[in-house]
Amino acid sequence: MGAQRWEWKSNHETTTFYADHLPIGIILPFTHDHITATDELTQIGAGVFSWVRHFQVSSSSTNVRLLMEFRVPRPMTYGLIPSVSYNGNPWGPGQDVKGFTVDGEPWTFAYHRVAVCGATYSENDDWSVALLAAEGFTGSCSLHPADQQVTHRLLWPEVETPRVYSARDQYAAAYETAATLEAGAVISLHAYLVFTPVQEPRQAWRTMLDIAWQQHEYQHQPRFTCEELWNWGIQYATESLWAEERHFKGFSIGLAWEDHDWSQSPDMKYEIGWCGQNASLANALLFDYLRSGNQASLDKGLAALDSWAAYAPLANGLFCCHFDPLIGLEHPKDNLQDGCNLGGAATYFFEAHELAARCGVERPGYQTLAFGICDFFVKHQFEDGNLGRAWHNDGTCAATDGTTGCFLVPPLLTAFQLSGQDEYLTAAKRAFAFYMAGLIKQGFTAAGALDTHCIDKESAIPLLRSALMLYRLTGEAEYLQHAEHAAYYLASWQWQHTVHYAPGTALAELAYDTFGGTSVSTQHHHIDPYALSFLDAWLQLADLTGNPVWKQRAQAVWSNGMLGVSDGQLRVMGKLRPVGSQDEGFYHTRWGNPFNVSQWLVAWPTAFRLEVLRSLTDWSLLDAAKP
Repeated sequence: MGAQRWEWKSNHETTTFYADHLPIGIILPFTHDHITATDELTQIGAGVFSWVRHFQVSSSSTNVRLLMEFRVPRPMTYGLIPSVSYNGNPWGPGQDVKGFTVDGEPWTFAYHRVAVCGATYSENDDWSVALLAAEGFTGSCSLHPADQQVTHRLLWPEVETPRVYSARDQYAAAYETAATLEAGAVISLHAYLVFTPVQEPRQAWRTMLDIAWQQHEYQHQPRFTCEELWNWGIQYATESLWAEERHFKGFSIGLAWEDHDWSQSPDMKYEIGWCGQNASLANALLFDYLRSGNQASLDKGLAALDSWAAYAPLANGLFCCHFDPLIGLEHPKDNLQDGCNLGGAATYFFEAHELAARCGVERPGYQTLAFGICDFFVKHQFEDGNLGRAWHNDGTCAATDGTTGCFLVPPLLTAFQLSGQDEYLTAAKRAFAFYMAGLIKQGFTAAGALDTHCIDKESAIPLLRSALMLYRLTGEAEYLQHAEHAAYYLASWQWQHTVHYAPGTALAELAYDTFGGTSVSTQHHHIDPYALSFLDAWLQLADLTGNPVWKQRAQAVWSNGMLGVSDGQLRVMGKLRPVGSQDEGFYHTRWGNPFNVSQWLVAWPTAFRLEVLRSLTDWSLLDAAKP
């Protein structure tokens, strides 16, 4: 269906774009008594057009809003605003932004809220259309579907209407501004139109993401060396996060500001994976011993793993993912075991068994408990391949929705690699097929960010990892294609433009660069460095596909993911940060305390940085840019 010939034709009202003489959509005119708009169009690729609209002011005007609008005269079958709305966010019970309109008025989002500057994307049965702003745009965007048409819109100056999504499930009054323009002024707004044939539904957004990436001249310029980050991470884990309570030895979930100092969180203290990352941090200490010979690292790493291995496994093969009920801080009956944490536990204990052996220590129990988790899910997998989202301690399933169960597929594949038993591979393939079908059909994944119940980024991470593992195990090209599809979905959450923040905000104080960071979910609008957890998978994908963009994206994750890491001298919002610590959330938009930080120094960013470094043999990939 690829178009061979592109053209556009203008009349006094509109400009219509054609592919092989068939109309795709129209540029709508801008009308104002004292402002004339002139469009400059340049084709820069197959189906890709640069659109500059010059606004010339003939007489001083107040309360002005400038528009660039493109209308597709066909019903929309799927719509996307990167990191904000995936087909109107139909999944989940939360009060995140639902649909694209409210009482007929479109939701309008500021440029800094959207991962691709000002981007909106729509599909019909034959074509996809994307309108995105060039970097430097400081306005807003909206996507307005109607029965037989959809309108893409860029607005300047910045507005967010009809309300501002300002905290989880909370809204504030609309943010509205307008410009005063003097006679003779010329304002130019630059955007791109991207037209892509819809060969497979909910996949043509790839072209928009590629075009957006190409517009930013990315240069990998990390602020710190890998060696510094490694040492600071180990110091943070062992000095700030280390905890001993009753029969527990391990790591706190993070630090919060209490009584004029940073202290370990009193709530939900000890977690094996997800935010707490006890097993990953312990493995980092074993690896540190292998690097440095530091006996203290080995001792603490083994102590943490031994605590979990002694008390957390359940008789049916499940694993208590939070240590809190094991030391009486919560009632065990209130504790559910989720697929994200269970998958992490199995993955990291398989790794811990190998690392301990390399350290000269035999811990067969580590591997036994990892196999126990995998065995449980081989036995309890549902007929359609689903592994369930959460389970009670007695082995009954508490929830089956979302994509969270996919976190169990990578350890199932590891179990197959270690044992050679086909039952693990069969279960992994069935589960992967189930979860991948969801992404392909719905255009999103969900429920991996455990503090929300919505469409998110995290739930797609195991899809990418599983696809890469299955490709390496089977050599089947379909799995590599699935890996790239999951990678593009994850890329839709990655910031592909730099936002400049006003003096006096924490983000300005940090010289925070949004580029490369990723938003959390449709229910939590803030940037975090969680993409560190799949950075190495993007590097693998670059090698397997020969596409250097995945390496560039991974390097951008690394550079963004070190912003705000303390060297022990960093003060943020007047508070001195412990060495190696970092905020969980960066409020890149009007969220919470807008344009500031979470002041929650959680464990997982440190764990993921250390995990990346122990996965790479060549740290220079991240220390400096390479062609």
